[in-house]
Amino acid sequence: MSLTLVTKLNDTDYKLLHRAIDGFVPAMVFDVHTHLFHSRHFAEGKRPVFLDENRGYGMADFQEAMRLWLPGREVEGLFFGYPSAGNDRAGENAWLQSQVDGTGNSRALVLAAPQDDPAEVSRLLSTGVFVGIKPYRLYADVPDTKEVEIESFAPEWMWELCHEHDGILMLHIMLADGITDTRNVEAIRRMCRRYPRCKLVLAHVARSFNYRHAREGLHHLVDLDNVVVDTSAVTQAGAFRAALEILGPRRVLWGSDYMVSELRGSCITQGDGFTWIHPEITGDKLTIFGQYTTVGIESLLCLREACEDTGMTQGDLEDIFRENALRLLKRTPETHSGQQLWEEAKTKISCGTGLLSKRAHLFDPQSWPSYFSRAKGACVWDLDNKRYTDFTGGVGAILLGHADDEVNAAVKRRVNLGSYATLATPDEVKLADVLLDLHSWAGKVRYARGGGEALGLAVRIARAATGKSGIAFCGYHGWSDWYLAANLGDDAALDGHLLPGLQPLGVPRELAGTAVPFRYNDIASFRAALKKLDGKLAAVVMEPMRSEMPRDDFLQQVISECHAAGAVYVLDEVTSGWRFGFPGAAPGLGIEPDIAVYAKAISNGYPAGAIVGKDSVMDAANSSFISSSYWTDGVGTAASLACIDKMQREGVQQKVWQMGQHLQSGLRELAARHPSLELKIGGMPCAPSLAFGNPAAKPLMIRHMIQRGYLMSSQLYVTWSHMDEHLSGMLAALDEVLALMEQTPLEPITGVQQGFARLV
Repeated sequence: MSLTLVTKLNDTDYKLLHRAIDGFVPAMVFDVHTHLFHSRHFAEGKRPVFLDENRGYGMADFQEAMRLWLPGREVEGLFFGYPSAGNDRAGENAWLQSQVDGTGNSRALVLAAPQDDPAEVSRLLSTGVFVGIKPYRLYADVPDTKEVEIESFAPEWMWELCHEHDGILMLHIMLADGITDTRNVEAIRRMCRRYPRCKLVLAHVARSFNYRHAREGLHHLVDLDNVVVDTSAVTQAGAFRAALEILGPRRVLWGSDYMVSELRGSCITQGDGFTWIHPEITGDKLTIFGQYTTVGIESLLCLREACEDTGMTQGDLEDIFRENALRLLKRTPETHSGQQLWEEAKTKISCGTGLLSKRAHLFDPQSWPSYFSRAKGACVWDLDNKRYTDFTGGVGAILLGHADDEVNAAVKRRVNLGSYATLATPDEVKLADVLLDLHSWAGKVRYARGGGEALGLAVRIARAATGKSGIAFCGYHGWSDWYLAANLGDDAALDGHLLPGLQPLGVPRELAGTAVPFRYNDIASFRAALKKLDGKLAAVVMEPMRSEMPRDDFLQQVISECHAAGAVYVLDEVTSGWRFGFPGAAPGLGIEPDIAVYAKAISNGYPAGAIVGKDSVMDAANSSFISSSYWTDGVGTAASLACIDKMQREGVQQKVWQMGQHLQSGLRELAARHPSLELKIGGMPCAPSLAFGNPAAKPLMIRHMIQRGYLMSSQLYVTWSHMDEHLSGMLAALDEVLALMEQTPLEPITGVQQGFARLV
């Protein structure tokens, strides 16, 4: 038997079809990979046996097929001819142009071979019908076209033309290992960077008919903003899952591969390759249960399963099935969705969002994207899918890099098995063992889900253990009443520690005098705070350091006098933990606190906090009621276990510190190169800070860096996912921006600066 086109569905097809499309495929669809052609254009003896002789398969045939297996949907498409060795490409392109008239959104690709005339291809790209080029391996002049390298069938002139015309290049890559072959990867990366306006569509999920290729190879494409993949003819849910998870739903486009979609069969992964099975020609050699359906329906079933497994939303499905293609074709207007949503958010959410450090006015209200659609490694994508190299580090919560695979895997396991129940997760005990092993001086732990509340727990524990109420503190420690009480009666008390002029609205007046600040590296200031508390000291709460290292045994003196007063020494390692040392800054500074508090980087972006303390302190607080449901959820502990394990195994802190030294040195060189800006570089190496003589320079710097693809502010964070090229690229961009700023008149900012001024 030979292959035949399916023009009528049987009962099994219909059952599978409805399972595939009902509640899944939107009403409006764009098919980004589909063939229209006339069989007269095949070379002698090359016409596939399932196609009629001297017959055109045009727009009417395509729409009839779509009505059969996408009933009730309006389908437009990106069309191109049938690639075949020796065919009449000029005739095929001309016939295709007669079928796609350029009205609506449907467009076409020029079928082209290396030996074709670039000028003629360019002419076709100027017609308004053709928007790109479709090369194919059968046009390469090599003995075995299955093992052809990209530039043998898609030479540089095709990339250059697509770049000049802002066009699309549709590639079906070859070589046995597909997107995992270094030759393919190198060619794609080199050409996409050389021709950034060439929009590359890697057909068949970068030819991942073997789903393992997608799992192992798609990460090479993440930082190539001009590359997307289509789903055409892939019948492996694993390939789709990999594409959705690695590239995200904004870079996956649905395609049918009409006419292949009309054949019965499936492509299966086997070992390091794949095999196409068509029951008409291989059925007698296989043990088959049930029936094969069409490639089109099978592919949709697999895509649906992958979308369900990865939690795709209705908006994601609309992107995959239509909106991504329209954006590729520039059929949708440019948007600034983040800024628009932020303005809307301020009318519905108090203060716009819950974290002050994420509010747009602290960066640049004109350009700050405000919202992310996805984040991976050193990169963040905004709602318009613009990619930024991120140096804000999730306000310090990200140390490994966004969406670390190992941490995500641990969280997924916990979520799949249930993240919350009446019973506790055993990970609580495992994490306690890990934390106590890392803190030989400690005996007990408690958990929270954020830094501010973890510090609130620590203060409660210290007060319970000592029976006193007074807190002497240095630096920033969150939003809690115990901390803001410092501004009761003196709204300048927190100046230099938090926000100048902060009003402690909502903090009980009765707490006045219970919290007193002192300055870092100023022992006289510390002693003055103790004197002001007049024997009521319950705890000293401070960060180990932030913008300067301790001098003259400052920390040791503070600890000694704290203990002499019968108080608890609480070290806030929320920001410094795992970043300024491992597990925190304390070991490197030669100090042992009574309580250490961790959050942020302990779990790399998942809510978690830990209070690690000495038995004598922790046990004394057992009778104090300290309890909350979600302190016992399983996500934070699972993430923390995976995160700590990786940080310890990979030596993350040491690498991040070394990279930070390189970054901070580079920043200081830039500050010296642009003296008129009075730019001062501070902070620790892996968390450097920038302060301009004129505060008006900060939003301008942010705006210009965003335009150059960098997300940054005046507080930077280096992560384990940053590479040398990220740092050098950012420094080069900042050098350019600072030079521009020196030529820009700046209006001075007057009034209260609404931003953090953490001076520790």
